[in-house]
Amino acid sequence: MFKTLLTAAALVSALSAPAFAAGMTACDDASIMKTEEMAKGMTDPMKKDAMMMAMQEVDSAKMAMKDGKMDDCSMHLDNAMKATEAK
Repeated sequence: MFKTLLTAAALVSALSAPAFAAGMTACDDASIMKTEEMAKGMTDPMKKDAMMMAMQEVDSAKMAMKDGKMDDCSMHLDNAMKATEAK
């Protein structure tokens, strides 16, 4: 019975990891460049704070990628994307 519970727990964790990761932005040069271009394209003066926040998140993503912290990088890219979509 213990083997069955252990196998079921392993199966659930294996199947849930990709679903969780699907919501995160990939941490690669292309994603960082795309996000940075989106942030720099925010020309509306009313969104200056959102643009600054997005650029700070992009810089943090670059540093995390450089340090090999891919989860942190993805988190910062997600935050930057959300800032560029701010209304």
